[in-house]
Order: sequence, then C-alpha cells, then structure tokens
Amino acid sequence: MVASMSQAKPTTRMTPSPRFAVVELSRLHGHERIRPALLKELTERIRRDGFLKRPILVAERDFVILDGHHRAEAVRSLGCAKIPAYLVDYESDLVHLGTWPDAKVRVVSKQEVIRRGLTQDLFPPKTTRHTVSVSLPERPMDLEDLM
Repeated sequence: MVASMSQAKPTTRMTPSPRFAVVELSRLHGHERIRPALLKELTERIRRDGFLKRPILVAERDFVILDGHHRAEAVRSLGCAKIPAYLVDYESDLVHLGTWPDAKVRVVSKQEVIRRGLTQDLFPPKTTRHTVSVSLPERPMDLEDLM
C-alpha cells in the first residue's frame, strides 16, 4: 500500500522583477538633496548627447526615487515631463540599501527613505546607495520622447 504524500507549498515569497515604465516626473518624490555642480555637469552631458542612457530606480508603491535624483532633475531642467524608470517592490529582498563611504548619515532604513521622500525631509546629497540583485539593462531614450 502506497501512502499518499502531500506536496509542501513553498513558504518564500516570489520577488517580482523590476518593471520598466516611462513615468511622469510630477509623480516622483526625491529623498536626497542634489549637488548643484554634479547636476550642472550631468545636465550638460545629457543635453549634448540628446538622450538619457540609464533609467532611474523608483519604489513602485510610493514613487520615491531610490537611485537617479540627479538624472531626474537634469531631464526636468531640460524641459522633459517624463523619465524612464525601473519600478521595484522596495520591501523585497531584491533591493539593498547602504550608504556611500563619505555619507554624513551612516545608518538608514528603507522606512526612513520612504518617509523622507514623502515628507520632503531630504537626506544630504549622496547619502543612500541602492543596489538591486538583478541586472537592469540600459534603455537609452531620446529627450524628445520624454517631453
């Protein structure tokens, strides 16, 4: 006689992959201040190239910018209304949060990043460093397509 065995269901949550979208800049919330010199340099490079090479990284639920504050402000200053972005589930284990070596704030949390983005209580420039554990390909887009 063969005993029937039930299949165990996995207990780990499937982490959704980042989703590419072109989003309205007006929907986005930054959580860090901008370095003016870096913004000027990046804006000139994007203007000269005529396109944005890399999408920004955005928390999909709250539309807080995780990576790409300077790119977002650069295309905004060039008259664009939209920007390419990878939207991610910020609470997933796909997104890792750290700080830059020269950051003035040394300890940060994902909850603090979202709070600061939604309340405009911004971190100093280049405080947080977000990485993802999957490859996010470049998706160059012409500036005229972002107007």
